[in-house]
Amino acid sequence: MTKIRLRCYYILFIFLLFTPSVYAAFDDIGVGARPLGLGGAFVALADDSNAANYNAGGLAYIKEIQIGATHAQRFSGLITYNTISGILPLGRVGTFGANIGILAEDSQIYQEQTLRFSYGNTLFKQLGLGINLKLFGTTFDEANEFVAENPYFANTSSSALSFDLGVIVKPFNSLSIGVSVENILPADISISENQTDSVPQNIRAGLAYNLASIAEMSAQGEAISNILKAALGTIEVAARNGEISTRAGVEIWLNKAIGIRGGYGMNSGGNSATTLNLGGSAKIPISSTALQLDYGFQFLTGDLQDNTTQRFSVNILF
Repeated sequence: MTKIRLRCYYILFIFLLFTPSVYAAFDDIGVGARPLGLGGAFVALADDSNAANYNAGGLAYIKEIQIGATHAQRFSGLITYNTISGILPLGRVGTFGANIGILAEDSQIYQEQTLRFSYGNTLFKQLGLGINLKLFGTTFDEANEFVAENPYFANTSSSALSFDLGVIVKPFNSLSIGVSVENILPADISISENQTDSVPQNIRAGLAYNLASIAEMSAQGEAISNILKAALGTIEVAARNGEISTRAGVEIWLNKAIGIRGGYGMNSGGNSATTLNLGGSAKIPISSTALQLDYGFQFLTGDLQDNTTQRFSVNILF
């Protein structure tokens, strides 16, 4: 078992070393169990503590103090990603946010850190704008023999700055349109003197529709009407590094305490993987606050067949 484990570490390290544009350049893996359950289609919602990670414009419509944390596992636990987020609305002044995310692989050879400071406000009632200022950091374990003896490493750590811009438009109550452009400023996080490794730009655009308006017109009976009143659908298209991703999801709250989700994603480009997503939530009232526990599960097919992702999130609303 030990030899197998060491072999896995070595293969993973080679993967990190020779494919930096795919992995080390801060892959778009997403944040939060709720967005994962929706297939990653969150740019037009962006309405909880995960908002700034998908669309800083969503902060403009958040009116409650929120604190959130997520633990995610990828590739059967070889990769972990932990984040903590906070959102502070200040009325007409706007809404501020902060987030830190740390990604690490099981052998602790490599680590990524992302620090994000966010701000959002409404230009007018139907239009919300937001911005993220981001600091990226990468670290390789300089005590590891593969790192210490490899001439590829001019440095064992790097950092760079960039920013995102996001917009949410709400032409009427049931419909939300979101657009986000991430990593606008090229952020070079290379650790070799002979190679530039910039974090790729990521562009998202999507729609979210509250199905309550359909419920009002539905003649399918009271039970179906009640489900539609507490349901929404969302779809998103994202472009990154020459790949196009299409994502869609549905969220239904069975009552005020229990919610369920399902989603689907499809990539075209170098990675042809598709994803199937499931998730759920439980809301627990605690005095004047609300505690929401979220779980998301993702199953990958195609090039990444049989790999899974799990996320556990906690969100506190004050």
